[in-house]
Amino acid sequence: MSTTISQQQLESYLWGAAVLLRGTIDAGDYKQFIFPLLFYKRLCDVFDEETEAALAESGGDLDFASYPENHRFQIPRDAHWLSTRQTTNNVGQAIQAAMRAIETANPEQLYGIFGDAQWTNKDRLPDSMLRDLIEHFSAFDLSIANLPEDELGQGYEYLIKKFADDSGHTAAEFYTNRTVVHLMTEMLEPQPGESIYDPTCGSGGMLLSCITHLRRLGQEWRNVRLFGQERNLMTSSIARMNCFLHGIEDFQIVRGDTLSEPKLVEGDRLKQFDLILANPPYSIKQWDRDAFASDPWGRNLYGTPPQGRADYAFWQHILCSLAPKSGRCAILFPHGVLFRQEESEMRRKLIEADLIECVLGLGPNLFYNSPMEACIVIGRTSKPKARKGKILFINAVNEVTRERAQSFLTDEHIEHIVAAYRAFHDEAGFAKVATIADVRSRNHTLSIPLYVENATGNGDAALGSAPIHEALGSWLESRRQVRAALTEVLPKLPPSEEAAYSASAIRCELLRDRAEWTRVRFGDVVENVNQTESAPASAGLQRYIGLDHLEPGSLHVRTWGDVADGTTFTRRCRPGQVLFGKRRAYQRKVAVAEFDAVVSGDIYVLWPHTERLLPELLPFVCLSERFFQHAVGTSAGSLSPRTNWTSLASFEFELPPLDQQARIAEILWTTDAALQAWRFAALQHAQSLYTFASVITSVGLSANGCQSSRKAALPASWVSCRIEELTKDSAYGPRFPGSQYTPDGNVRTIRTTDFDREGGISFDDVPAAKLDEETVRLHQLRTGDFLLSRSGEYAGLTAVFSDPGDGNLYIPAAFLIRYRFNERLDPRFLLALCSSSFGDDFVKPLATGSAQPNIAGSAFGRLRIPVPPVSEQKSVVEVISRLRQAGKDIANHEAASRGLFGALLSGLT
Repeated sequence: MSTTISQQQLESYLWGAAVLLRGTIDAGDYKQFIFPLLFYKRLCDVFDEETEAALAESGGDLDFASYPENHRFQIPRDAHWLSTRQTTNNVGQAIQAAMRAIETANPEQLYGIFGDAQWTNKDRLPDSMLRDLIEHFSAFDLSIANLPEDELGQGYEYLIKKFADDSGHTAAEFYTNRTVVHLMTEMLEPQPGESIYDPTCGSGGMLLSCITHLRRLGQEWRNVRLFGQERNLMTSSIARMNCFLHGIEDFQIVRGDTLSEPKLVEGDRLKQFDLILANPPYSIKQWDRDAFASDPWGRNLYGTPPQGRADYAFWQHILCSLAPKSGRCAILFPHGVLFRQEESEMRRKLIEADLIECVLGLGPNLFYNSPMEACIVIGRTSKPKARKGKILFINAVNEVTRERAQSFLTDEHIEHIVAAYRAFHDEAGFAKVATIADVRSRNHTLSIPLYVENATGNGDAALGSAPIHEALGSWLESRRQVRAALTEVLPKLPPSEEAAYSASAIRCELLRDRAEWTRVRFGDVVENVNQTESAPASAGLQRYIGLDHLEPGSLHVRTWGDVADGTTFTRRCRPGQVLFGKRRAYQRKVAVAEFDAVVSGDIYVLWPHTERLLPELLPFVCLSERFFQHAVGTSAGSLSPRTNWTSLASFEFELPPLDQQARIAEILWTTDAALQAWRFAALQHAQSLYTFASVITSVGLSANGCQSSRKAALPASWVSCRIEELTKDSAYGPRFPGSQYTPDGNVRTIRTTDFDREGGISFDDVPAAKLDEETVRLHQLRTGDFLLSRSGEYAGLTAVFSDPGDGNLYIPAAFLIRYRFNERLDPRFLLALCSSSFGDDFVKPLATGSAQPNIAGSAFGRLRIPVPPVSEQKSVVEVISRLRQAGKDIANHEAASRGLFGALLSGLT
């Protein structure tokens, strides 16, 4: 009897198929094989499910059960999964023949849906690997009763994201950050019965987000019509499969280039839709501009974009595809579309046509392999009366969270943005309603910082948002915590700063005394120094500084190049001058030169008119959030935008008298010095942690288990042992079938993905299993059990089990080996050893096999390790624990330091 598959089981099952391909197929190509096989298996299992239902209804009439009316799709007998599963030779040919037979049997719905993967290429896909794949997919029954459509759809979306994570450079071709898509959907509010279109639909995520939105609200979604066009054959096939697997029937996904050959047309015009979501490819250069200049569909009504950027071609295509009364769109664009000079006339016509309702700026790093900040443009063909002649600008650069190298919008971020959009009124530092006359007065530039004042930035929501006295209090408290944590493990700490900062808190009051401050233009008080040295070496210059030598957010130049090695740089800088990175200003590169050098042409060399602005204060003006927003907002170019001096010089800010400048600069430089000191402490901490974690390997052994001549001799009280000599019990995880899983019961499994970074285990969302008593008796985990991941991409990871005290029984999953050691070995000591260079050098290399690397338990047991007395083992473990806690405290303290620094900068400009 089949049992419903849990979401966690499904995700593990789907990704397990991809793991089988590792080592022989590029990550970017996984989708060509995994998605079609998943869809093939689903079609066959649902066909069987429909057959069983028809047999039950007819009392076992086989002829009745085979009627086409009883099936959503027809599956020829020879093309069924079970038939293909019996094939042992030329498996790829059998798979390909079955898929083509199914497409032929369902021409209107499935023609071409399986794509054009090279199943018969045995160099890439040998029969043995394909048999493993088929057996892997055969492990679960993918019928609707076992796996409802919405749950399978979620699993499919999970797999799409995993492929995007794994494929790197190819990710953006078929995957857009789903939290951004969710935001776009919430802003457009799709309604039952509407038509929805994506002209560059990728894997269909934007279209399906609208269906998910309606389902979540409990509204009718089955009468929504989905349309999409995608130029890539495999990606368009994935989109079609995605719709079917989500239970969507009323959709049309077509293949083709939207700009050169729009496929969704009605007579002599483009088909029109109620709602359009799109993430067009950014600023493509390879497109037929000449054909667009005389476009037969009339999409050049506002002009013909330049050859190097097709953004406005897509924009105009979308506007021509909107229904005249109900049409609304959300488009992801690079910021350049808001201000680039070469598109200014088209932008002017769009603005004057009153088709733009909202311009929303997003935070950085929301897109694969790019730190750039994108924007969302909301358009509407018929605005509500209260919004006519107006555009809402939202600066949501702070509304972003980053975890584990991934940036995303939280539900709170989305709620904040959507609430501001729906309210359509000013919100200080976040939203501003501008009239078309306001935009006209700014030469029809839509750059967000020109309208939204005092936005704080680059992803640190706390930066500059707290009053100075609160930021200072937070800083002092975190400093006390980190000092206490480090006292026992670091011999030297930065000097105490309480007294200095107490004085600074008083002096911060001067930031509120602005009676004598005057408003100035940056170019009136700062000079763009352009002194050159055609032969730097002859002039005695030994160093050069490129843009890559400047660290984002740091005022210090810590790396440089050697002129003697050759350089084309000629612009000279002198000590004290400020260096500002004019290319990709969103990277926030500002520094103060501490030596004579030549610098890249992508760096401005700045010096103040000292009778009006002190050199000590200039770098902080350049580092302030408003200055950076101005620089980013006035940059031109798509892939590598630059701000020019004329634009930078136009920045306006309030300038204090010289005596106040001196005191403000003193506070800021004191804060910067504290930041540098604690960053140095963090470095010391990291080095100490490595030293303590690796001290046991300093007397380690060579890979073959013999004493290495490169290592120090063992201390007299230490011994050299194989791991198996210290083991009193070990067990592989149980291999129970998936059908025994149930959400009930109190037996829970631990997987490698539950391990945390320090070798502990997170107990959230651990799947439950129904197991017999003997299996539980053999495998049940106890406090102090050591776990080794032996298989797949996590092979070599280790953890030590600690009872969470929740009343559940825990057992290891199938790919884990559980060890219990005798009294001579503390498992936490072995964990520290495996987390050090020993793990990289000796444990992980034990994994053999390319498609599914595997560590044999016997091979791990034969590893020889140095074993100090248990009391010394425990001491090492305790020191490592304290160091890790100190590291967390240092991270918290640095965040508080940046908060204080941001509060001071915010008060300055």
